[in-house]
Amino acid sequence: MAPITKKFEVTLDESIEKFPCKKCCLKSNHKVVATYTERGSEDCGGGNTFDWTAFNQIIQCLGCEEISFRVESSNSEDWDHDDEGNTYWIATVTYYPGRVVGSKIIDHASLPLDIGEIYQEARSALDSDLLIISGIGIRAILDTICSDVKAKGRNLEQKIDDLHERSLVTKEGVQTLHQIRVLGNNAAHRGKAHTKSQLLLALEVIEHILIGTYIIPYRAKKVFKHIEPKKIAAPVAPNNEPAA
Repeated sequence: MAPITKKFEVTLDESIEKFPCKKCCLKSNHKVVATYTERGSEDCGGGNTFDWTAFNQIIQCLGCEEISFRVESSNSEDWDHDDEGNTYWIATVTYYPGRVVGSKIIDHASLPLDIGEIYQEARSALDSDLLIISGIGIRAILDTICSDVKAKGRNLEQKIDDLHERSLVTKEGVQTLHQIRVLGNNAAHRGKAHTKSQLLLALEVIEHILIGTYIIPYRAKKVFKHIEPKKIAAPVAPNNEPAA
C-alpha cells in the first residue's frame, strides 16, 4: 500500500469573507470562526505523488448570524492554467447545509402535511445538488397537489388539463406544468438529471401554485376573519319593472 502522509492545522483568524447564506438567500459577509486545514500526499511511485488540501471551516453570517459549515478542497489531479500560464489547482466548494443563492424557501407550515413534507425534501435535495432526486420530488409535489384538489383524470397529464378547466391555472401555466411533468418523468424513469436552473424554475412555478392555492387563503382566513363582505342587493327597477 502506498504511503500516505497527512498534516492538520487549526486556525482561528476570524477573517471576513463573502459567502452565500442559506437563511438570507444571498451572498453576505461571513466571519470564518475557525479553519481546520488538512494537507495530504500519497506516494504513487516513480517520484510521483497525489496531493490534496481541504479547508474545513465554521462560518457565521454577519447579517442573520446563522452558523454553517464550508469545505474548500483541491488536489493535484484537478488543475488548470491562468492567463499568465501559471498552474493552479481547481477548488471545489461545498456548504452544509446546502443552499441556493436568490431562492428562498416558502412558508410551508400552512401547507397540507403530505405536500409540505414532499416540498421540504425536494427543496433540500435541490439545495444539496441532488438533481435527479430533485426532479422526482418536484413531480411528486405536482401529483400530490392534483390529488389534494381532486383534479379529474386517469393520469397526471389529464389532471393537469383539469386544473385549467377549473381555472386553477392559466392556459400558459398548463403548458409549463406539462413541461415540469416531463422533467419529472425523465428523472424518475430514465434517471436523467436536469440542470439546476431548470429545476429551480420548475420549483418556482410549483411554489407559486402552493402560495396561491394554500398559503394566501390560509393567511387571509386568519387576518380577515372579522371582516365579512357585504352583499349588495340587486337594484329595483322603477314601476316594479325587472332590472335590466
